[in-house]
Amino acid sequence: MTDGWGPPKSPPKSSLASAWPLNDRGPGPLLPGTADRAARRAEERAREREQRAQDHLAATDQRAEARAAQRDALSQDRERAREARRVEEAQRIRARLDAPPANDEEALKIAKRRRSGARARSGEETKTERDTRGYTTIVDPARICTLAARGASIAALAAAFGITAEEVEAALRDTPEE
Repeated sequence: MTDGWGPPKSPPKSSLASAWPLNDRGPGPLLPGTADRAARRAEERAREREQRAQDHLAATDQRAEARAAQRDALSQDRERAREARRVEEAQRIRARLDAPPANDEEALKIAKRRRSGARARSGEETKTERDTRGYTTIVDPARICTLAARGASIAALAAAFGITAEEVEAALRDTPEE
């Protein structure tokens, strides 16, 4: 019998053919103790597999702990570098502010410098009460009218100029409008 692809094949075995192989390959009768040896070998393989799994888990845990320690060390290094930069920047700013201006233009820039709000973020007290007992406020009726036109209340004007509300009203009445 041929299939067209090679040498002729042997006819199929009948179902009544013997189960014993014709040569020494293939299944044969089990020798005494073979099943026990196979079971012991299977148990041994299972133990080895379990041991490898435990070793793998231990190695994985060890690598994770090492990476966590390394990340922690790098984080601490970055924080130290950040703190060093902060200190250096503070020293540079302090030196720049303490140094006298090199020319009039630089002095003008320093006078106009806007604050960044760093003091407010640091928690340092930003508003300080000044002793204004020696200050004198010049009561200018034109200034009172200007502030009133901008929306200042009579009570606020009286408090700002240190006069009574009646004096503010009188100043508003007496000042000619422009």
